[in-house]
Amino acid sequence: MLKKIEDWNYYELLSVERTASPDEIWEGYQAALATYQDGSLALYGLVSEAERELVLGRVQEAFQTLRDQDLRREYDLTLLRHAPYFPPKAAFRKSVGRLEIEEAPPRPTLRARIKRLFVRNP
Repeated sequence: MLKKIEDWNYYELLSVERTASPDEIWEGYQAALATYQDGSLALYGLVSEAERELVLGRVQEAFQTLRDQDLRREYDLTLLRHAPYFPPKAAFRKSVGRLEIEEAPPRPTLRARIKRLFVRNP
């Protein structure tokens, strides 16, 4: 089930982790502005002008909150009070804890294969 944009938290709006640095927040903000700008092909026909303006307002609000350390700390506490944080999961999961790689048997050389054709084993 997809969440409505109104239900996205600031980190989701800017597509950054909760542990994002100020530089990562700035990059997320710039990417969100590019995505939701007027005439963006990413949104062509998907959202109305009013919805796009609403999202841009929320993106601006998210950036203003997350770039200020005090406001960010307060916002994080608010998020923790309302819902537990589950880090985003990858679409697939790699596990190397139980991964065991066996050596492939050596491939017989051409000479060994020809020799096997003509020599009988006793």
